[in-house]
Amino acid sequence: MADDPGADDERSGADGDAEPHGGEDPAAWWDEVYERDDSPPWDIGRPQPAFADLAESGAVEGRVLDAGSGTGTHALWAAERGHPVVGADVSEAAVERARAAADDRGLDAAFVVADALDLPADLGPFDTVLDSGLFHAFESDQRDAYADGLAAVVRPGGRVFVLGFGEGAPEDWGPNPFAPADVRAAFGEGWTVRDISAVEFETREASVPGLLGVVERDAHS
Repeated sequence: MADDPGADDERSGADGDAEPHGGEDPAAWWDEVYERDDSPPWDIGRPQPAFADLAESGAVEGRVLDAGSGTGTHALWAAERGHPVVGADVSEAAVERARAAADDRGLDAAFVVADALDLPADLGPFDTVLDSGLFHAFESDQRDAYADGLAAVVRPGGRVFVLGFGEGAPEDWGPNPFAPADVRAAFGEGWTVRDISAVEFETREASVPGLLGVVERDAHS
């Protein structure tokens, strides 16, 4: 992660915004990102190809949570496919943009302001969680807390699809690239890691090496 947010802006064509620095209010930081006139580099305006492939295979099922939903791209896409869907993001500015997009498109999708590290238990239950670029914004200890929070809102047998920067992706663009071991470490007891595969993660100007983890909530958790 670069120390100078301005330096990140110079690289913003390829996912250049770093996550909040220590001491910053995450919600305020993300609000600033989403209040800019230009779209964030990860906001490509269409589903990530890895998620589109999952949907075509029938892997996206039931009630869907778009975790870290931003402007609502994946939540609205899931709604178009007929899924009951909730998008959750810590940024009120992002949620307002997502709600406006849902209204403009006449789609039935709910969006809530919520911290992914402290999700309300009554937000669930969900059959599917889509995480595009959220897991890779967290540090290792935060990833553990994130997985614990998801455990409270995912049905037994429900699946979490974790997509983000993988090994070989730039390490100075903001996100923290992760490896298969990071997914297994975060989603431990109460979860089963079904698959981890190398994919492409698209940004507005470049595709970078990505990783897709498929994690299932244990039936007797």
